[in-house]
Amino acid sequence: MKNLLLIALVSLSTQVFSQERVSTFGFQMKPIIPSNLFRAGITELSKNGVDYAVNQELGYAFGGVMRFGLNKWFSLESGISFVRRNYSASVFHEELAFSDTTNFRIIGYEIPISGLVFVRLSDKIYMNASFGLALDMFPSDVFSGSSRDFYQLSQRTGFANSGSRLAFLKTGLIANIGFEYRTEESGYFYFGASYHRPFAPIYNTSINYTYTNSVATFEDIGGLQLSGNYLTIDFKYFFHEEPKEKKVERDPSTMPSWMKK
Repeated sequence: MKNLLLIALVSLSTQVFSQERVSTFGFQMKPIIPSNLFRAGITELSKNGVDYAVNQELGYAFGGVMRFGLNKWFSLESGISFVRRNYSASVFHEELAFSDTTNFRIIGYEIPISGLVFVRLSDKIYMNASFGLALDMFPSDVFSGSSRDFYQLSQRTGFANSGSRLAFLKTGLIANIGFEYRTEESGYFYFGASYHRPFAPIYNTSINYTYTNSVATFEDIGGLQLSGNYLTIDFKYFFHEEPKEKKVERDPSTMPSWMKK
C-alpha cells in the first residue's frame, strides 16, 4: 500500500512540469495539540505495581511550503518543517504514595508531499482536503531525568528494523482539511487542521526508577513505544503569483521559408 501511494504521488509530481500551473511559496505555523484521538496522546505501562506513562504535551511545527497548481481544483504541496514534540514521562507507585515526572522534547524535520483538492465556496474562499506521504528525520536520542533515581531514555527505533544507520529516518501518512482566503493584493491565507501518522513507532522510551525506604527496595524499567502521531492546527500564508503563460507553438505554414529548414 505504501509503495502504491508513493508511486502515485511521484507520477503526479512529474506532471507538474508538463502542465500549465501556478507555483507559489509560503510559510506555515502548526501548533501540536495534545489529544488521545488516533493514538496521539498518552502512552501507559504498568509493571510490578508501578505505573509508567508518557504524555504528549503542547508542541509546534513551522517551516516553508511550496505549492504547484495543476489546474483550478488540484495542486501538489511540499516543503520542509522543523517539528518539536514535547513529552512528560512520569512514574507512580500507589502503595508507597510516590510519584515523579521529567519533561523532554523530540526534535525532528519533516518533508511532506501531498495532493490537494479544492472546492470553491465563494469568490475568494476555498475549501481543500489533502492526503500524502511525509519523510521524517530525527537527529538524536533523548535523555532527561530529575535525579539519579528517576530518568528516561528515548532511543530511535530504526528504519524497518534494518539497523542503526537509518535510525534517524521514518516515513508516514499526512492528511489535512481546511479553508483558504485568496486575494490578489495580499496573497493567500489558510486555516485548517492536520493529522500525521508515522508507519512505525519513532522512539522507544525506557523509564528507570529506583525507590528505597525502610520497607521496600525495587528497581524497574518500563519500555514504551512512542507512535509519533500528532494533531495540529494549521496557519499558512502564500505569496500571490500569476499563472505562468503557456507556450504557443507557431503554425509552420505561417513561418518564412528560411525558418522551416
